[in-house]
Amino acid sequence: KYRVAYLMLIPTFALLVLFNYYPVIIAFIRSFTDWNIHQPSIREINFIGFDNFKKMVTEGYFLIGLKNLLLIIITGFIKVLTVPLLVAELVFHIKNNRTKYWLRFLFVLPMVVPGIVNTLMWQRIYDPTIGLVNNVLAALGLEHLQRSWLGDPQTAIWAIIFMGFPFINAFAFLVYYGGLIDIPVSLFEAARADGSNGWWNFTRIHLPLITPQIKMLIVLTFIGSVQDFSNVFILTSGGPGVSTYVPGLELYYNATRFGQYGYACALGLVMFIAILCGTVVNMRMKTNIGYND
Repeated sequence: KYRVAYLMLIPTFALLVLFNYYPVIIAFIRSFTDWNIHQPSIREINFIGFDNFKKMVTEGYFLIGLKNLLLIIITGFIKVLTVPLLVAELVFHIKNNRTKYWLRFLFVLPMVVPGIVNTLMWQRIYDPTIGLVNNVLAALGLEHLQRSWLGDPQTAIWAIIFMGFPFINAFAFLVYYGGLIDIPVSLFEAARADGSNGWWNFTRIHLPLITPQIKMLIVLTFIGSVQDFSNVFILTSGGPGVSTYVPGLELYYNATRFGQYGYACALGLVMFIAILCGTVVNMRMKTNIGYND
């Protein structure tokens, strides 16, 4: 009955296998080898067991990157769970539909700006001579606080984390707002009849019923934090020293600059396992889909 549909899906699955699953399998196999740029032939690749994974611990760069990554993940969770939710709540409580429309439009509009443009803008903001931050400090008479924000090991990682202030993530805002408008109006009417207030509605109705959205954003933030290194690469290249080094950047350097392909595959495998475990743990957490009495 569905023969035509299955036949039409074959090209899609063939492309998925060729460009998605096959590279993953190859990367898994070669993460246990010494594959590098000096081996012109596949026959010269040697199996070395867990040496690449031992190197992650003994070399030190991976562990340093892991500390920075943990800081980025924790602050990423804080940013996505606070300001976007607050803004979504404020817009949700506005009575005028026209005002709601324009506010939604203005909050979502920054999504059309490419990420690289945003990163380069913040690079200018942090510039030690013409940057906005140092010029504002000078205008306020706080010259003693001026510094090279991306060139100081004490502030570089925090400068990267602070990018995007005031942290109104447009995608997270839309997800939260979509969850809020999906809550049945009858719940609010019943709560109002029982004498509820705004805080009670937020803690007993809003939060429990948008838990699936919160879980999804936590997963996406975790995956994005582990995988993405573009901001670090553009702003500091992992420096000064290794103060902003992250595992994703080490994978990129080993694959493109150092020619250590086997080690890069091992790094990718570890990051894949970390993402998989974090996602599974999050998805197994119970979701409160009911109304709290």
